[in-house]
Formats: sequence, structure tokens, C-alpha cells
Amino acid sequence: MTIREQLDAYVKEKYGIDPEVLPFSKENYGVYRHPETGKWFAVFIVKDRSAFGLSGSGEVEVVSFKIRGRVHSDFVIQQPGYLPGLPARNWNWTTAVLDGTIPYEDICRWVDESFEATKTKTKNKRTPLPKAEP
Repeated sequence: MTIREQLDAYVKEKYGIDPEVLPFSKENYGVYRHPETGKWFAVFIVKDRSAFGLSGSGEVEVVSFKIRGRVHSDFVIQQPGYLPGLPARNWNWTTAVLDGTIPYEDICRWVDESFEATKTKTKNKRTPLPKAEP
């Protein structure tokens, strides 16, 4: 069983969520979407190793998850097997290469943290300032 298959089983058992397949050119791209907010809490991406700046040839699968706090995320990506967040670096996301470098239990912990980080729906509305009294 691959790490991806193990994660699919873990998330299904813990949260009752199946991965969604994204409508891109590869059918094995997928996301886990939070059931309450609709936000993604994990994204699977399969690309050529060179697309991630990794040595070697062939494709590699990664999973990206949200980490609270930019400083924490910056620290994590200094560890072996971690990359800056994909699909966008400015989302406070971190990426883990699913090649066995990172223990499965650590990846599950990050997926759980990402689930928690995405469980509240943020509103991007500006709060009006109170009017000054004459």
C-alpha cells in the first residue's frame, strides 16, 4: 500500500472524507476538502521530480497541507523531505514528498493540523469604523 493509499484510508476513517479528483490533466491529482468550510486541507500533486527541484528522473507524488504560522512553516521546510508550499507559497502551505523520507505518522499529524487550521471560514470583509460623533 502506498503512502497516498494509507492517507486516503486514514482520512476516510478519521474524518469520513474521500479525496476529490481535480479536473487537471492527471487523474491522480486530488484534494481533501473540509466538510464544514469547503476549504482544502490537503492537496496531492504528481509531477516530474524536476518540477519540484528534486534530483533524479520520473514522477514523484507530494502532499501539501496548511501550517499555522509562517515562521513555523519556514522552519519545517528546512527538514529533509519538505518543500515550500504548493500550489502557492503565500498560502502558508508546506509540501511533503511522499517517497518515504518523512515518516507516515508525521504526515498524518500535519494533515490533522491542516484540518484544524481550515475549520473556520474566514471572512474577507472590511469592518467599518464607527462614525465620529459631532
